[in-house]
Amino acid sequence: MQLLYIKNEMVSREKIFNMTGIYIIVGIILILIGGVFYLFWGIRYDGWGDVGLISFVSPVIAFGLLTIWLGEIKGKQTQIVKK
Repeated sequence: MQLLYIKNEMVSREKIFNMTGIYIIVGIILILIGGVFYLFWGIRYDGWGDVGLISFVSPVIAFGLLTIWLGEIKGKQTQIVKK
């Protein structure tokens, strides 16, 4: 079993890469995609308030936040079942 160090604590790889962790990682990736795309588009085309830009970025960031929230809920349900 391989161990990773997070906040000076040893954590097993299985503890991070379970479905809860994957939901959170996907959510963070979606938020980063939305933020980077917004910055790129705004700098490149000087269209910070463009309707098309906002209509693309808003759902991507919203899905990222909802995916993180779903991961947190799944994690709490898993902890309840294990007890």
